[in-house]
Amino acid sequence: MCVTIGGVSRSLGIVLLVIVTMIWGTTFVVVKEALDTISVPLLLALRFTLAAVLLMWAGWDRRALVPALLLGLLSFAGFVTQTLGLSLTSASNAAFITGLSVILTPLVGRLFWRHSVAPRVFAAALVALSGLALITLRGGVAAINGGDLLVLVTALTYALYIVYLGEVADKARGAALAFMQHLPMALLAWLWALPQVGDLVKVPLATYLAIAYLAVVATALVAIIQTYAQRVVPAHLAALVFVLEPAFAALFAYLTLGERLGALGWMGGGLMLLAMVIAQVRWPAPRLGGGSASEPRG
Repeated sequence: MCVTIGGVSRSLGIVLLVIVTMIWGTTFVVVKEALDTISVPLLLALRFTLAAVLLMWAGWDRRALVPALLLGLLSFAGFVTQTLGLSLTSASNAAFITGLSVILTPLVGRLFWRHSVAPRVFAAALVALSGLALITLRGGVAAINGGDLLVLVTALTYALYIVYLGEVADKARGAALAFMQHLPMALLAWLWALPQVGDLVKVPLATYLAIAYLAVVATALVAIIQTYAQRVVPAHLAALVFVLEPAFAALFAYLTLGERLGALGWMGGGLMLLAMVIAQVRWPAPRLGGGSASEPRG
C-alpha cells in the first residue's frame, strides 16, 4: 500500500529528495566560486535573509516554534562549518566528507532517539573511514587541512538535522517549519557579518546572482521540498537518497572547476558511497521504545 500524507506519496517523496540531492550537489561549486568575491558571513547572511523573505508566505505556526529554533541552530552550524571548509578545501573533498552524515545518521538516531542500529552500520563506518583516508591522504598527511576537519563537523551536524527533522516534520505545518527555522539562521548570520557590511558594495553582480540561486533554489525551495518529503520518507531512507550528493557534487566540480580526484580519490569516493549504501539498506530495525522509526506519522 502506498502511504500518502498531505497529497505526497512515499514514492514521490523519494523522487523529491533525489531532486534535493542534485541541487545540493551544485551548491559546492557555486559556493566555492562565490567565496572568491564575498566573505563567508556576508554570503550566509544574504542567503538566509533572502530565503526567509521568500518563505514568509508560509506564516507562523506556534507548534513549530521549538523545532524550528533547534533546526535553525543545527542548520546554521552546518552551513557555517561547510562554507568555511569550502574556503579551505576542494569542492569534491567537501562533498564526500559531508556524505559521512549518511553513516552518522543511524548512529545519531541510536544515541539520541534510541533507534536500533544493525551491525552493518559499524562495518559501513570502517569502510567509510577507509574511503575518507584515501580521499584526504591521497596527497600525503600534509594534504589534510582545516577545511577537511570543519566539514567533518558539518557531517555530524547534518546527521543530527536529518534525524531530528524526521522526528518533528509532521508536528507542524511543513511550510511554516521551513520558514521559521530561517529566522534564527538569518539573525545569527547578520550578527556575525555586521563588521563586514560595508563590503557589500564591492560584491560583483555575478556573486549576487549566485547567492540568489543559493537562497531561492538551494535554500528556500529545498527547505519546503525536504520538509514535506520527510513527512512520508523515514530518516533512514532519506539518508540513503542523500548518498547521491557527493557523486553529483564531484561531477559538477569536474565539469565546472576541473577538479580531479585522481585514482586514489575515486577509489576512496567509491568506498564511501559503498559504505553509505551498506549502512542504510534495510535499516533500521524496530526502535527499542516507542513507535517504529520507519513508519510515517500522520
